[in-house]
Amino acid sequence: MAGTLTVSGAALRGAGAGGLTLGQVTAPAGVGLAAGPGGERLTPLREDLSLHQGPRSADGAPTWTLHDPAANRFLRIGWLEFEILSRWALGDAAAIARSIARETPIPADIDDVERFKRFAEMAGLLRSADPLQTERLKAEVERRRQSPLGWLLKNYLFVRVPLIRPDRFLERTGPAMAFLFRPWFRWLVAVSALIGVFLVSRQWEAFLHAFPYLFTPLGALTAVLALSVSKTLHEFGHAYTSKRFGCRVATMGVAFLVMWPVLYTDTTDAWRLTSRRERLGIGFAGMAMELALAAFATLLWSFLPDGPLRTACFLTATVTWTVSVAINLNPFMRFDGYYLMSDLIDVPNLQERSFALARWQLREILFGFGLPPPEALPRFRRRLLIGYAVGTWIYRLTLFLGIAVLVYYYFFKALGIFLFMVEISVFIVRPILRELINWWSLRVALRWTLRSITTLALLGGAIALLLIPWQSDVSAPALLRAAATAGLYAPQPARIEEVALKRGDAVRAGDLVIRLGSPDLDYEIASAERKIGTLRLQLAATNVSLDLAQRNKVALQSLEEALTQHAGLLAEKKRLTLTAPLDGRLAELPDYVEPGAWIAADEEFGLIVSAGAGEVEAYVDESDLWRFRKGAPARFYPADGRAPLSGLTVAAIDDTATRALDAKILASEYGGGVPVRRDEEGKLVPQKAVYRVLLRAPHLPAPARAERGTLVIAGARESLIGRFWRHAVSVLVRESSW
Repeated sequence: MAGTLTVSGAALRGAGAGGLTLGQVTAPAGVGLAAGPGGERLTPLREDLSLHQGPRSADGAPTWTLHDPAANRFLRIGWLEFEILSRWALGDAAAIARSIARETPIPADIDDVERFKRFAEMAGLLRSADPLQTERLKAEVERRRQSPLGWLLKNYLFVRVPLIRPDRFLERTGPAMAFLFRPWFRWLVAVSALIGVFLVSRQWEAFLHAFPYLFTPLGALTAVLALSVSKTLHEFGHAYTSKRFGCRVATMGVAFLVMWPVLYTDTTDAWRLTSRRERLGIGFAGMAMELALAAFATLLWSFLPDGPLRTACFLTATVTWTVSVAINLNPFMRFDGYYLMSDLIDVPNLQERSFALARWQLREILFGFGLPPPEALPRFRRRLLIGYAVGTWIYRLTLFLGIAVLVYYYFFKALGIFLFMVEISVFIVRPILRELINWWSLRVALRWTLRSITTLALLGGAIALLLIPWQSDVSAPALLRAAATAGLYAPQPARIEEVALKRGDAVRAGDLVIRLGSPDLDYEIASAERKIGTLRLQLAATNVSLDLAQRNKVALQSLEEALTQHAGLLAEKKRLTLTAPLDGRLAELPDYVEPGAWIAADEEFGLIVSAGAGEVEAYVDESDLWRFRKGAPARFYPADGRAPLSGLTVAAIDDTATRALDAKILASEYGGGVPVRRDEEGKLVPQKAVYRVLLRAPHLPAPARAERGTLVIAGARESLIGRFWRHAVSVLVRESSW
């Protein structure tokens, strides 16, 4: 359902402060409003304008709806504006103000007429009285005209394409569709919904088991078709209801919302209806049609046999219920929910008016300018509109960030980055900058109070925090460990036969640590020895048997192979005896390592650390590498909160990024600070480019066991905005494959 800008008398009088522009105005038709001859100061009104009686405002005051057929828009005006229009033919602002003050109870003055004059000029309601004014209008049109690129950047997220003018078709078919508005049809829908829900509850398991079908290719296609049918009926619900109340339906077509097609119906003619109930009926008609379709589909699903038709009913019911509620009732986007809320609380032009109030409230909270609100409203209504504006801003921020990420991943990288930047700059950065500019323009009204001083101090502090290069330290997840370590691994699946040492014992190179055994390996060795014995007997019997003598060469070759195999098996058995490769201490030995336990192949089940110096191993983000060099001082902060270890210096920096993280204790999977993922081989791969950095200190002893912590390296100073800029540029270069 399309919308239009409606301006109440209060909003019109505050148009100058509220920022009303022609670009915010849209919309359609009515009765002629004659414009009298122009005076010396006032330009005549256009003859094609029309005026309609409007609904009563919230305080009971009368309103009128001004229709501009050339721009296809409606403007709702109050009593004062109506009286000004009625006397426009006087041609003089002072004469109009005197006439209103004399003939009505409204205390009008010349400023009221001048404000309306500026609004009429801005809205294009006046004729061109002379060549100079014509040139001004042409210049204004040229100023507002957008280039094709500018139009595309502004509208690529939402583009409306009118397809048909359905008014005549709706008039001809209206009588046939009259049953939709009969009480018996509403009762039929309600009864069908109740029976359908009851029957589905009796087959709830079967109903739920149909959901996985949605994620199959055919199910997705069926869901799209069901959604298309429901949305088509949705739009015709709006259209037929509009015609029933005597409104004109100008166009129906398709709009592209983030490149996704959605149907729309232009029912802006509904704004000339004086009955709020009728406008609510038009706004709710689309959802009513969808809910009726869902009710009948739910009922049919309970009776149909398994097959495509039953699946279509299931998808129609589920998709229609969920999408209709989740999207159409959302008041933060200009869908049905927005217009329903606008009519329900009787606040035309809801978003613009609530945004103006929220901006005014924000300025007063921060600076206390003491400016009057954009319009005078009761306290509850003002709070309601401000709360709505804040909710809309939060929703839009979340939505636009999501859309920005969507277009980044949906399009190829170069275009995705460009659209991401457009989305962020146009819909998030630009409104913030515009408000900051408004703050600057209001500086003359600033009063030096505790509130304004506090706000300016916090604002200045935030700017300084962003711009001043106060960050001088580089932080990275790190590990304090011995400079030389050796892990204990089983070369193959084996059983522990002997544990010669316990955790914490000192060892010397060559000392026995653990002896492993393998029954399979022992069996293979025994088999090889038996085979060798048999072959040797065969060779010894060569002189006895002529037949065996002829096979001597074959037996000799087999014996050599058996001896080679036996030697390999013995070497493999020798590898099962694990000895210390260096002098040090048995730092790690799990409790499950005891005789009789089995160890998997290549599983580290012990660690020997040297008795010499210790070192720190850190993994630094690629973006921070430029900020320090070899020899830079650093401090290590243990994770357990003990006093930091100082005196460290950078000893080595890897030339290439780490492909697989060996220090598992630093991986995010184990509570460390390096985000990782597992590749196809199960290795821990860092999710972003990190470089291994080694740091040492004089007389740094090796710890008994590896300790996790954070390393802080003294580096070049950098501001937050500079860091963000470098990161953005690096992402741009990386993702665009430059």
